[in-house]
Amino acid sequence: MSNILVVNSTLSETRVALIEGGILSELYMERRRDRGVVGNIYKGKVLRVLPGMQAAFVDVAHEKAGFLHVSDFYNFEEDIGALEDDGDDAWPPPSRGKVSRKITISDCINEGEEVLVQVAKEPMGSKGARLTSHISIPGRYVVFMPTVSHIGISRRIESERERKRLRRIVEENRPPGTGFIVRTVSEDIDEEKLLRDMELLVKLWSDVLDKSNKVKAPYLLYEEPDLLLRATRDLFTTNVQRLIIDDPKAHAHVAEFTQTFMPSFSPYIELYTSNEPIFDAYGIEIEIKRALSREVPLKSGGSLVFDKTEALAAVDVNTGKFVGSSNNLEETILRTNLEAAEEVVYQLRLRNIGGIIIIDFIDMEDPKNREKVYRTLEACLKKDRVTTNALAISEFGLVEMTRKRVRESLVQYLCEPCSYCEGRGYVKSGETVVFEIFRELRREAPLVAENDIYVSAHPSVVSILQSAERKPLEELSKSVNKKVHLKSMRDVHQEWYEIAGAK
Repeated sequence: MSNILVVNSTLSETRVALIEGGILSELYMERRRDRGVVGNIYKGKVLRVLPGMQAAFVDVAHEKAGFLHVSDFYNFEEDIGALEDDGDDAWPPPSRGKVSRKITISDCINEGEEVLVQVAKEPMGSKGARLTSHISIPGRYVVFMPTVSHIGISRRIESERERKRLRRIVEENRPPGTGFIVRTVSEDIDEEKLLRDMELLVKLWSDVLDKSNKVKAPYLLYEEPDLLLRATRDLFTTNVQRLIIDDPKAHAHVAEFTQTFMPSFSPYIELYTSNEPIFDAYGIEIEIKRALSREVPLKSGGSLVFDKTEALAAVDVNTGKFVGSSNNLEETILRTNLEAAEEVVYQLRLRNIGGIIIIDFIDMEDPKNREKVYRTLEACLKKDRVTTNALAISEFGLVEMTRKRVRESLVQYLCEPCSYCEGRGYVKSGETVVFEIFRELRREAPLVAENDIYVSAHPSVVSILQSAERKPLEELSKSVNKKVHLKSMRDVHQEWYEIAGAK
């Protein structure tokens, strides 16, 4: 089946889905009032320098100050060799190498100083944006790195002859002291198109520098294109046969952009005109709902359970109803784990889960079976555009892996902590609250001068006090020599209660 890009665009929101082989593999969303900032270039002002963290906080006109580590600020000429000779097609590019112990943040930057920085990672939760001074400006065919003298070629371009051709073109035409990463889509591209892309990016950088000399920090110098154009630029490659858009204005916008920067792709842009919502027609809405669920069923009858903590994400593999067609338990477990390995990677991409990830596969006794599952996991991870690193399966059936966190996960973007349980995922049971009330009555009753004590609580708690715990309440009332009156409060939290004297 063909690979397609499906775009649902409205005045308030843009959603882009990449469908590979008939399966939704990646999902991107952007809301007009909550537009992403990764790739934006700012003239920032240093607010604080923290030697203990080897970092600084920089005002870039966001709600929270950005975080700039010394490794993302100092231009390590001696460490340029640490950059991989093969450039990665991912963007933003990888870190610029390790920090020398001799260099500290205080040697590089001072409070009140103005610096040119770019957002490398979106603000997440209570954290501000991650900043870097190693500017990277992506084009259609190349990524321009004005602060690093380096040429990289996408690993996905396998022909050595083509790699040499592209390297020669870039080497002969790049400004001295600057660098480029040649993207996968550049394979077999005409030299004229490659040079035009390079020239546009160099001119853009020159305009940024000119503007920087005329303004005071904090100031936005360059803003990345919106999701619609970014997706067209980065995802609409020779591996994608069609780009389908459901909004006429968005279609015209993309058509104009494509005609200017990638005219050979113009014939493959389509306007969706059916009355059925485009994400319904392609089965995408169902997959989004599935990606927000804690539990994901497997075709075999097993399931995956996703849990998120502050430190990491955990995925638990369960056999569930799957018992296999043979009497060999190890074979049943192997089949479930192999299916789970593929589904886990699919869900990680769809949910955009990043950071440390622990996968708890079902225990396998045979080391060869553990190896099979790990190889399957590894093969699936190679399809992921985001950088990943996974360790071999341990004897306990655990896989420790990392996935680069470049933006909020799908759950973080679409959801918010439960206002009732405050994000804990649970509340105290009514019975637990009842026993808390008993203990509080024993403490407070002697301090109340009146003979009557009023207990106000949630209806579910009052119901338990009036039924299952009625006798213990009466005995407690006698022991403290007070008459206890119950009052049901409908619009309060289940854990809330109040004990007071006469009202």
